[in-house]
Parts: sequence; C-alpha cells; structure tokens
Amino acid sequence: MNRTSWRRGLLGLVVTPALLVTACSGSGGTAQGSGSAKGTKVGVVLAGPRNDKAFYQSYLDGVQAMASQEGMKVSVVDNVDSPQAAVDALTNLAADNNLIIAGGSSLVSAGNTVAPQFPDVTFVMSGVVQKGIRNLHTYATRQGVPAYVAGVVAARASKTRSIGYVGGTDIPPNSQSSIDFAAGARSADPKIKVASTTVGSLSDAAKAKEATAAQIANGADVIYAFQDAGLPGVLDAVAESGKDVKVFNPTTDRCSESPHLIGFAYQNTRVMVQHVLKDYKAGSLPAEPRFYALEDPDVQALRLCPSSAGHQEVVTQTTAKINSGAVTMPQGG
Repeated sequence: MNRTSWRRGLLGLVVTPALLVTACSGSGGTAQGSGSAKGTKVGVVLAGPRNDKAFYQSYLDGVQAMASQEGMKVSVVDNVDSPQAAVDALTNLAADNNLIIAGGSSLVSAGNTVAPQFPDVTFVMSGVVQKGIRNLHTYATRQGVPAYVAGVVAARASKTRSIGYVGGTDIPPNSQSSIDFAAGARSADPKIKVASTTVGSLSDAAKAKEATAAQIANGADVIYAFQDAGLPGVLDAVAESGKDVKVFNPTTDRCSESPHLIGFAYQNTRVMVQHVLKDYKAGSLPAEPRFYALEDPDVQALRLCPSSAGHQEVVTQTTAKINSGAVTMPQGG
C-alpha cells in the first residue's frame, strides 16, 4: 500500500521500459466516455513490473479483465522508474489512446505536466493530482489505514516489544503506511520500539533483505514489509535469522510463501480500476479525488493469514473504530 497505496507512467518507441501492445491505432478521443466502451483505447503506465505479484500486477489485471469484457484495446508500459521516463510514457501513450491509467503515485507529477497538453485524453492517476485540470482525475487507496490496523496487531503479537517497518520507494503510500503502522502500534503499547527503513525500491530483494536483517538483529520480531517483488528478500532474512519473526505484506495474499507471514494489507486495485473504467464509460469520473480506505472490504482491508486467525477480533474492532471515526489517522498518515 496505500499500501496508500498511493507508482509510474510511449510517442514513438523511445521509451526504455518494457512495452506490451495488445492493440493500438488512430488518435486520442473525448475526455470521458458516453455509454459505450467498445473500441476505447486504454494506455496503462506502471511504475514497476507487471508481474510483481502485488500492486502493479493487480492493477493491470483489473484493466485487462474489464477491457476483455467491454471490447477495449490496451497498451502497457511498465517499469517506468524515473521522472523523464514517466513523462515520455504518458506523452507517447496519450498520442494514440482515449484513456490513460497510471498505476503508481510516483507518476502523479508527470500526469500534472502531460495532461494539459492532451485535453481530449482522459488521465487517471493513483495519487493526488493538481487541481483545475479537467481531464485529470484521482482514484487511490489510503494504504496507511490498513497499516494502522497491522500496527495494533503487531504490538499485541510482539514478544520483544520491538517491531519494524521496511519500506520501498519514497512515495506517499510508503510514508503514510510507515506513520500509521507506528501509530497503530503505539495506540496499543505506547512504549513499543518501532524501527523504520525505506530502502528505495519495492522490487530489490537484496536491499529489503539487508534492512530486514538489521532490524531483526536489533530485536524486531514483527515487521511490516511495504515490498512487492522485494518481499522474498524480507522472508529470506527472517528465515536465515532462525527467529520467530512475523511479517505483514501489502496488497495481495502471499500467505503460502512463508509460515512467517501473519497477514497482509489487502488492496484490490483490480476492483478499483474497474470502477475507473465503468465511470469513464458512464461519463462520471469525479472532479475531486476518490479515495478508498477501509469502508469497502472488497477494495481494501487488513487480512490475516490462516495461522494468525487468533488476532481477528483485534482487526475487526480496530477497523470498526476507524470507520466510525473513533480513531483518526495521524497527520501525514
């Protein structure tokens, strides 16, 4: 998450990230759909790999499922990992698509720059965009909210009263999740020790492993790993430590990958993206950002692995308190 969460954005074939074109020809169209999506050309930009078993893969799966159902044509650019690459990807896709959907909050700045240049193309970003650009919209999850719930569980589960957070890139969903995870833990145990490290990547297993090993060496026995393709590195560090360390991960159910996984901040970006496409088809994309927290468990929730079902009451109670307003997320979370 977001995981909060809250990741990146082709003219010519100058873009260096991997490109998959299902179909694409003609020029960009109207800013929103008018009831029929058949023939609509959708460009998808992902800040990371399309096969990460987490955020980006889920995001793309949502577009492709809806596109197959509605007769849309999809072009994809993934692994967009720099500001210039994001601008290039969005610009090139906008030249030949009606709708651009960008998965990754790190793409927002490029969206703010490129969208005004293509007023007849609709852009949807997964982070808060600049106001006043009529063809630029936000659909995003508040990934810090389920991390808060995970923090409460972590504090209850920790035997050392020391827990850790291993973050990915320096994006809002990462910082929000770090802040809220710590806040949730301290709401249950004000004196608990919380370490936090951002390694600069969601996909670098080696960096994630190194950070995790350091936190374990300092006593952490529950770790929130805000990692996608980098998660195996976290799990390797835990296994090699020989200690009973529990791990949370974002987005998808990966409980079968390790007995150390305790739960995950479920984030169904597939469902969220399908909401985007349905709203585009209906011509009802909102002017204001649309956020998802924990109100709709089909979109986002803190879920536990089967072996950790004993913590379900804590999850249920904490989620209810957040949804009722009895718990307020901390500033920046």
